[in-house]
Amino acid sequence: MTIVARMFPRTRSLLALACLAAGLCSQTAFAAANESQVADAEMRAQQDIAQETVRHVLAGDVKQLEALYLRLNHPGERTPGGLWKLSVFYSQLRNFPSRISHTQKWIEMQEFARHWQASYPDSVPGGLLGVFAKLDEVEIARGASTLDAMPGMHRLLTEIFADEAMKILEKMRPAAAKANDPEWHRTMLEVAPYLGGMSADGYRQKMDEALARHPDYHDAWFTAALFSRPGWGGTPDGVARLARDASQSAGKEAPSLYARIYWAMDQSTYQGRLFDAGGADWPTMRTSFEHMVGQYPAAWNLNGFAYFACMARDYKTMDAIVGRIGPEVVHAVWGANGKATHALCLAHKAPAKAPRAPKARRL
Repeated sequence: MTIVARMFPRTRSLLALACLAAGLCSQTAFAAANESQVADAEMRAQQDIAQETVRHVLAGDVKQLEALYLRLNHPGERTPGGLWKLSVFYSQLRNFPSRISHTQKWIEMQEFARHWQASYPDSVPGGLLGVFAKLDEVEIARGASTLDAMPGMHRLLTEIFADEAMKILEKMRPAAAKANDPEWHRTMLEVAPYLGGMSADGYRQKMDEALARHPDYHDAWFTAALFSRPGWGGTPDGVARLARDASQSAGKEAPSLYARIYWAMDQSTYQGRLFDAGGADWPTMRTSFEHMVGQYPAAWNLNGFAYFACMARDYKTMDAIVGRIGPEVVHAVWGANGKATHALCLAHKAPAKAPRAPKARRL
């Protein structure tokens, strides 16, 4: 469903995973840089890939980046929590580490993309980096407006940049199909809403194409969820309907997608308000989490399960999961003020709900 919130401080960007726009992070480890607890296996796995990617980008070493991509581009390459390692790699490319100002970063991204493609003409990540640079231009043109509220000149510029990005994607289509790269489809879902004349039906067709090819690629669902919201071409119940559709999709992980989608959307948009502002249904989400931790019983996922049980005030379920967590508490999962929220939850006191999130800066 990220792209990465490129405005995050550098110290945190190393922990970014397959984040979508506006800070949407697919269960990513945005723990504070000075977090005193020992990082759990999920955070370490994400950090290792992120740091290796950043190191090669800063060194300009496209040979090593290509080798890393080829190693990670397999559905079985997952973190302990079940996230695609490939999405961690791509989140760092989207968050392109740079020593220059943000306002000029897309120029450096384009230059690096050309360098990569000159060495590896059929490289999918090399081509997608050029698309990510175009999406930076889309954001600059869009400003703070939602998709449905852009002034005429802003809309015209975003359509121009989106059209250029789509042309790159279409040129890459054969190489992406050969590589069986799911990120190409996810990026298509991010570019498409900004095209002139893109209808809801047209976007749905692109979404169906992406998810038919890669039904278990979480980040494609996360991107679709972002554009299911009011103001972004969606409807008030768009996220809820998408999450239900995901749980009935053809993927092997379909039963867990309801929880994953709402977990990601809570981080980007709802911030503790997903059961009222987001329309999430706790019994459905609980069943979805049970499937997720059955497949991937990592401490990260168990902490997430317990946190949302607390948000739903289902303390019986929370207590049972806390018993499974034992000493492997990951405060980064327990909301914005993790330690305090964890303590309140253990005392069976519902934390104060965060205020409604501001409008997203990036999609």
